Amino acid sequence: MKSINITLGIIILLLLGLISCKDDYSVDLSNRKFVRINRQTVSLTIGEKFILKAQVDTLGGASKTFNWSVVDGSIASIETKDNNTAVVTALGEGNTVIKIESTDGELRYFSDLIVSKDRIIKVLSIGNSLAEDAVENFLYDLTTSAGKKIIIGNLYLNESSLEQHWTNASENKNPYQFRLIGTDGSKSTQNDKTISEIIESENWDFISFEEFLPLSGKIEGYQNNLSKLVEYAKALTTNPDVKFLLHQPWAYAGSSTQEGFSNYDRDQMKMYNAIVDAVSKAKDLANIDLIVPSGTAIQNGRTTYVGDPNYLGDLFMKENGYRLSEVIGKFTVAATWYETIFGSNVLDNPFAADPFSTYEINLVKAAAHTAVVKPNEITTLTSYRYPEGFVLNTYILNNPIYIDFGPIFSGVPFNNYGRPTDAKLTDLKDQNGESTKFEIGVKDQFTGTLERGLDNSLGLPRTASEDMFFSDGNNENFRISSFALSNFNPDLEYTFIFYGAINDSNTQTEFQIIGKNEGVAHLVNDFNMDRVAIVSGISPTDYGTLIIQMTKGPNNTHWAGFFGINAMIITPDGYSIPGIN
Repeated sequence: MKSINITLGIIILLLLGLISCKDDYSVDLSNRKFVRINRQTVSLTIGEKFILKAQVDTLGGASKTFNWSVVDGSIASIETKDNNTAVVTALGEGNTVIKIESTDGELRYFSDLIVSKDRIIKVLSIGNSLAEDAVENFLYDLTTSAGKKIIIGNLYLNESSLEQHWTNASENKNPYQFRLIGTDGSKSTQNDKTISEIIESENWDFISFEEFLPLSGKIEGYQNNLSKLVEYAKALTTNPDVKFLLHQPWAYAGSSTQEGFSNYDRDQMKMYNAIVDAVSKAKDLANIDLIVPSGTAIQNGRTTYVGDPNYLGDLFMKENGYRLSEVIGKFTVAATWYETIFGSNVLDNPFAADPFSTYEINLVKAAAHTAVVKPNEITTLTSYRYPEGFVLNTYILNNPIYIDFGPIFSGVPFNNYGRPTDAKLTDLKDQNGESTKFEIGVKDQFTGTLERGLDNSLGLPRTASEDMFFSDGNNENFRISSFALSNFNPDLEYTFIFYGAINDSNTQTEFQIIGKNEGVAHLVNDFNMDRVAIVSGISPTDYGTLIIQMTKGPNNTHWAGFFGINAMIITPDGYSIPGIN
């Protein structure tokens, strides 16, 4: 019995000792007077700042004065601000505790602080398809290639204006899709989000806004909504050093048929100048920190062959004339964002987007860099007026050139283009194996390839008719697919012969060839053994270039709007191939 009493006494003493050791981090949760920190755990990187807010009860806590502190001052510092707020600054790697305590010692609360070494830049865009093109593609690659870390958030609402964003913010509506790119490049999507929810979800370093493209050169939308949006976001952000960006949109391609282009009399320069003027004024009106001059970057690029309509059309744009092309357009704008955010010359960034040459990548980076240096004026990139090593090709074609499209290759004399994503074919060979220096590459992408194992009675090998490039024309992303042809002799005329076949019904493909002049032909692909489409008498541009655009034909009633191509033959104008033309 005596032994049991001694043991119980030791246990009681140990418990009392544990309680007394823990007093410094204890909180009386039963006390109706209380203080709470709005974050139980805060995770930062070295150099990052974070606004903390304390909530107090209305009984007695509201009348008290509070002090903030950090247990380990080598990991973070903390500065007390007005209204029971504080700013914590991460100084060194490690874990510590943030403490708030009333001066009389009655009320206290704690939060965990975790500080990691590598700085992560966090960028949030609130916008529409312009931001989708700008930040969701190559910005991550440019950043990581420079040895930096980034989180990219895009709060997306298609065709949304600043006015619509303000309505959604002020009424806390949730129509947004939130797209997130993590530090490892992983992508995730969340639907039905509000602006406030996403701003509060992360300690953003940059928050950007943009106007709907048709309205981007009109000052009214900026005047009425941008300042309110910035103040709204500023009240929600946890980063006291957050920078607000205004995305400067680009003008439509000169050939665009979009309705919004009529706001500027379908004049590209008039639209560009209006955008520059409106965005510049809006920056001052709303106390914006930085403009991302994407519109000027694209316009700079348009001073080169890449944006010259007489070369291969405006290669910065998709065929609709307002969305950026998949690589060169999106890469140009991403490079502009990179230099704006980091203040680092993008010309020094090692990242190169496939499948472009070093010359083309440097062109794009020069367009972006000069835009950041001079955001309100066009810089003519004289060094990139012509393609690299440009010399007019004077080769005279005397024999046909055969091209097979699809992963099943054909033997001589065919040139094989395996997949739409492959690099362009250079130095096409004629039927005798003679070098022509002619080139062909995909400009507007196809849905993909098909292998249907079909034969033909045109004298072509079966390998040429059993596979193809195709598109589903009812899909908005593939309404037009196209090829860019270059390095042709601009003084000659050519004939183009197209063959396409599929074991399906109600299909039809339209082929339009654009050079100095234009031509159109149609081909029904249904179970096609022997039909071809022919366009004759076509002259290349003065650059020696042509564009072949493919769409579903006017009589195409196929459920997916299928159109496609299996093989193509290019001949001197007037050349006859028995059994074909």
